[in-house]
Amino acid sequence: MPIANGMSASGAIAVDQAQQSIETLKAILDYVTDLILVCDLDGKVLHASASWVPALGFSSSDLLGRSALSLLHPDDISSVRQSVATGLKEGPPAAIEARYLHRDGSWRRAASRNILLRSQSGGGEGMAIVARLIDDPVLAERKFQAVHAETELFLESIPSILIGLNSEGRITRWNPTATQVLGLESAEVRGRRIDDCGIKSLSPEMKSEVRQWLHAETLHRSDNIPYEKDGKTRFLGLNVRRIPSLIGERDSFIVTGADVTERKSLEEQLRQSQKLEAIGQLAAGIAHEINTPTQYVGDNTTFLKESWQSVSAILELAQTIRRAATGRVDEEILHQFDRQAQDADLEYLLREIPRAIDQSLEGLQRVAKIVRGMKEFSHPGSEEKRAIDINKAIETTVTVARHEWKYVADVDLQLDRHLPPVPCLAGEFNQVILNLIINAAQAIAEVVPEGSGEKGTISISTRQDGDWVEIALHDTGGGIPAEISSRIFEPFFTTKAVGKGTGQGLALAHAVIVKRHQGQIWFNSKVGQGTTFFIRLPIETGVPVTT
Repeated sequence: MPIANGMSASGAIAVDQAQQSIETLKAILDYVTDLILVCDLDGKVLHASASWVPALGFSSSDLLGRSALSLLHPDDISSVRQSVATGLKEGPPAAIEARYLHRDGSWRRAASRNILLRSQSGGGEGMAIVARLIDDPVLAERKFQAVHAETELFLESIPSILIGLNSEGRITRWNPTATQVLGLESAEVRGRRIDDCGIKSLSPEMKSEVRQWLHAETLHRSDNIPYEKDGKTRFLGLNVRRIPSLIGERDSFIVTGADVTERKSLEEQLRQSQKLEAIGQLAAGIAHEINTPTQYVGDNTTFLKESWQSVSAILELAQTIRRAATGRVDEEILHQFDRQAQDADLEYLLREIPRAIDQSLEGLQRVAKIVRGMKEFSHPGSEEKRAIDINKAIETTVTVARHEWKYVADVDLQLDRHLPPVPCLAGEFNQVILNLIINAAQAIAEVVPEGSGEKGTISISTRQDGDWVEIALHDTGGGIPAEISSRIFEPFFTTKAVGKGTGQGLALAHAVIVKRHQGQIWFNSKVGQGTTFFIRLPIETGVPVTT
């Protein structure tokens, strides 16, 4: 039975099914990544897949009703027409390359096929164009060249030294900063070994240093490499990193760095400033330490001078008695001797004069020890490590810092007397120990009630652990709170009141031990129980010994 508009029910169902199939086909086309156009036989676009938007910038609405030929490069239209004609006669042709227009006006190369769409009766109803973007060798090369030129410009503009090395240590890259700093042109050094390229190195170990670079698996840092330029000694700081090869060749290396002469000078000034600051803090205490033994040396000497008159009188009387001993001794002389001996308290003098002399000698020895320790502590540091007696260095520093700790703590030294000499920059090592002792004394002073007479303890121990010497300095102060423990070694960080500390002591200690001595420094602390700082220094052979 026909429906109201004259179409049979089965016809209406067929139309619905066809419409549903079309919608399903469109949905499928919107999910494919290839570029698809459905056109009539005149080339007018009936449908475009959603993939045209990310690929060429055109939306479906932009393309509907447009001629497909308008999307082709003018030079490719004839070949595409021929492909379509071949397809009409002989069936689907092979893919053909053509350039398609991008919305920004540029062209993209794609491989496309033109497929004839036929009706059930066998007649032509339209065609489908299926295209896939392919790499354009010319465009890719241009892009590569552009990226390469940009990279080269970037590398040439880096304000740091940048040197490329192959696996044999020969120079493959030399940027303008390297030329400016080292005074050698790229053409002079390319292909030459870095340790034989014309740099006037003042280090006899440079070849050994380069060998270490070429065997390093991770970042290798070389500080303060001396070289000569314009008749002056300067210093380089370099970082060497291995660059693994991705194409089966041997690895290469990239060397970056800078002339650190000025920075080194500033660091040296800072270290000297820290030393002078510490010496200034100790000055009053040392004056007091020297004044005390000097005072009782003076008092005892005065006592000896005043007592000598009595001793002298007795001795003179004794001489008179001795002279008269050959004959009869006058009783009056004997009584006079007894009176003067009693007035002089001869027994007291005989007992106290030797004691006064001993105290005077002890005081003089203490003054000499303090002065000697101060001289050793303040002696200018050397730029080269020398093997020193660590225990002696610690004892010297404890001596010059005595005024800082003697009122609040007792110092307990547990030093291993069998330690080998340890390569150190002696002045800088002394400064580190001094900073730790002062910090320990101040930490104890904060928890010991003033005027109570109570004291804490600063314990310093040394021991050998394999190829390392370890120093532990423990105090019975209040400990370091967990919330600030991560900042202890930061420059300028301090918990002291304004004017009481610069925050440089522990930062300097970290720099000296880790950077200057390739050692380690860390601490353990418990609030209310105290803090222990640990220092580990490597034992090296072949370093001159300081006597």
